[in-house]
Amino acid sequence: FLATVAWLLPPFRERSYYPISSSSSLAQGPCMAAAAPSPGPLLPFQFRSRHESPDWRRLSAVEVERVSGELDVALLQEHLGHITFCTAERERCPHCQAPADPLLLKLVRLAQLSIEYLLHSQDYLSAQLHGLEETLRGVTMEKDQLRKEATRRTQEIKLLKEECKRRKKMISTQQTMLEAGARYHQCQFCEKAFMNYSFLHSHIQRRHPEESCIEQKKKAQTDKLQDEIDKLKEQLQLTKSQLEAEQHAHMVKFSKVVYIQFYLWGEFLKRFLCVLYAFIL
Repeated sequence: FLATVAWLLPPFRERSYYPISSSSSLAQGPCMAAAAPSPGPLLPFQFRSRHESPDWRRLSAVEVERVSGELDVALLQEHLGHITFCTAERERCPHCQAPADPLLLKLVRLAQLSIEYLLHSQDYLSAQLHGLEETLRGVTMEKDQLRKEATRRTQEIKLLKEECKRRKKMISTQQTMLEAGARYHQCQFCEKAFMNYSFLHSHIQRRHPEESCIEQKKKAQTDKLQDEIDKLKEQLQLTKSQLEAEQHAHMVKFSKVVYIQFYLWGEFLKRFLCVLYAFIL
């Protein structure tokens, strides 16, 4: 009994619970249901009835002194269920068939009940520990999430402070330019302004190289289109001049034809009048 109690006490040394490894679990004995930790709520405690007779052959093979000296907990674990839930009340002396000593039976019975209650207490504490471990795990995860969120917020605050300083500096520079009445060049890709175009060009080449390349390509395309438009305008002007010259030549030619027709018509009319006058006379 003392060796069994010594096996039950180590998990609760120094007010701390140390779970027993799976190799020494109670799954090997008939008291597995009573000793295995359950995460759910425990049922009301009640002592189990005992009907099995002791296995004297197995018990006779156990060397108590060796178990006590070597702290053979695995062997105690192997016999724990049998010792706790067997009954010795029907046992008699093999020589005189006399019943066992009532005080000795009472001692064994109290030891069994104590072991069973300690197993129940172990189950209860294991369930409590499991619940606390789950709670601790959840709190730890929440703490990690809050730490990550705090880190992200701190980084955002740092970036916002830097942006605020930059904008304050830019606003101060623009106010100074406006008060001085100076003509400044505004960057088309950001809010910065410069006193001359060379600074603006250097800023674009340094800070906005991609936008600058795109802008240069657009400008080249625009210049190309403008050149084509100018060429088309020149061709149109030339065509217009040619059409006007052709129209003028056509009008001159048409005027000559009309003049000749009027002249011939006048000559014909004059001859007709002469013939008519001669005929009348």
